Amino acid sequence: MESESTSSSPQLSSKPSDDAEAPKPIASQEDNSAQDTSKSPASAMSSWAKTLSFPQPVAPGQRGSGGDAGTSTFSRFASGLGLPFTSKASEANDGAGSHSQTTQTGVFESITKGLIDTSLSAVKAVQVKARHAVSQNKRRYQEGGFDLDMTYITENIIAMGFPAGDMSSGFFGYVEGFYRNHMEEVIKFFETHHQGKYKVYNLCSERLYDASLFGGKVASFPFDDHNCPPIHLIKLFCLSAYAWLKEDILNVVVVHCKAGMARTGLMICSLLLFLKFFPTAEECINYYNQKRCVDGKALILPSQIRYVKYFERILTQYGGEAPAGRRCMLRGFRFHKCSSWIRPSITISSHSGILFSTKKHPKTKDLMPEDFWMRTQRKGIMVFALPGEPGLTELAGDFKIYFHDRQGDFYCWLNTSLMENRVILDASQLDGFDKRKLPSPGFQVEIVMVDYDGNAPVKSKADGASKGMDPRQGNISSASEGSKANLNKKNESGDQNRGDDVFSDSEGEEGTRSSTRSQTSASQTAAAGVDSGSQKEQIANLTHNAEQLSLRNSDPKNGASEIKNETVERAAIPNLGSSDIKAIAADASVFSFGDDEDYESE
Repeated sequence: MESESTSSSPQLSSKPSDDAEAPKPIASQEDNSAQDTSKSPASAMSSWAKTLSFPQPVAPGQRGSGGDAGTSTFSRFASGLGLPFTSKASEANDGAGSHSQTTQTGVFESITKGLIDTSLSAVKAVQVKARHAVSQNKRRYQEGGFDLDMTYITENIIAMGFPAGDMSSGFFGYVEGFYRNHMEEVIKFFETHHQGKYKVYNLCSERLYDASLFGGKVASFPFDDHNCPPIHLIKLFCLSAYAWLKEDILNVVVVHCKAGMARTGLMICSLLLFLKFFPTAEECINYYNQKRCVDGKALILPSQIRYVKYFERILTQYGGEAPAGRRCMLRGFRFHKCSSWIRPSITISSHSGILFSTKKHPKTKDLMPEDFWMRTQRKGIMVFALPGEPGLTELAGDFKIYFHDRQGDFYCWLNTSLMENRVILDASQLDGFDKRKLPSPGFQVEIVMVDYDGNAPVKSKADGASKGMDPRQGNISSASEGSKANLNKKNESGDQNRGDDVFSDSEGEEGTRSSTRSQTSASQTAAAGVDSGSQKEQIANLTHNAEQLSLRNSDPKNGASEIKNETVERAAIPNLGSSDIKAIAADASVFSFGDDEDYESE
């Protein structure tokens, strides 16, 4: 045991001896360095200074883009000294800088997105309000996320506003997409609910679009806004729509104009008649009005309602075939209960263009409307015609009469084949008359025509002197033939002069009525107290002159007859000019219709 302890003790004692010997070289180095320092302090300082490294100055423009961007001055100085702690600080600062930049970017994006979303929401709200304001009283389709100016009239007939918003419909059509049905939304609706089963009918003459947007299923039957179509166009539309509907029970027809109300209503009501939904035009119109508008005021234009009733007559009286246009000569107009402020100029047109205009006709273009409207004996009756002319213009089929007046224009569409030669329209049957500035209670327009065979108007015996005249060539019969016709006319009774004898003189009636009228005419030109013989002579002169004014039985080369004081010369009356018409219009005794309506009842 002792030996083991003695043997182990030297081993334990030997290790400390080794440890004690190990630091010796270090101590020696320190002693040597101390000796070296003590020996040469200048050289020691220079070697220490060489180990130092100071940070280089950085240009102001390079601070943000360099590696030290976002670090403090102390950190940069410490990194220059080579201290390990400076790199950690720099990394921390770099992380904080990138985090702050990310935070700033996120805030900016969120603000921008919020502004954009708010702007889009505001624009959408304004757009919805604009669309609802434009659609006015029309019912809208607001189901399944859609909000469209669209109404199901029946399960297979849809009325809607114009699908705008596409450049194929022009700049204005593109802009209208903001406040009308947008093309993309309309296409989405039909592809969702009637994919492959719909056909669109465009009635606009002022707006078109690319038919391929609806898969080519587009048909166009154009006519102008606030007007009526050619009567045959209605039949063609109904045949096309019927052919599409009978192909498949799920097929639908989509009819639109610009607003999707009036023109659309005219065609849809005609289609309802054609498909026999209702027996009468009145029932079809009432049904459509209630379906399309909340207040039942969709198809309200008198002329468009008139054309639906025309189509009803075509279906019931003409076997569904529109009659050929009957040729007529428009003689003129008579205003009943005409206020003093109604003195319009006149334009007559058809679908092919303007036929007559008082602003362009050589006899009236230099006159004011007050000058060519002729006052009659009866109060409130005004007459317009062209003295010495067989009529204003030839008509056949559809025609439009437009009255231009200072207090508001009014007009009407008619068809010669579906009307009588004499038609009286009251204010409720005239388009736009209800929008005039001044009211005119009881006002009526009488339109007078005669049959026309291409050479001369077909008139009664009293108008026989006008036979043989071609109004388009301007041929005028001789004065001698006119005189014979006047003599024959004097032998006719007053009842025979009524009817088609329009815009003629008033001397054809005999008896007390004729004497009273002649005395009224003579009183305007003869002084009071003249004897009966001179009065009869003046009456004869006036009536003879009136005959020749109406029947145009003179040579145009001769000068116009002049009204001198109390008598009128028995001379041939030429083709009158504007000054002559003005003189005639000022004297009611010279020009009249020739029937009882122009005179005061006894």
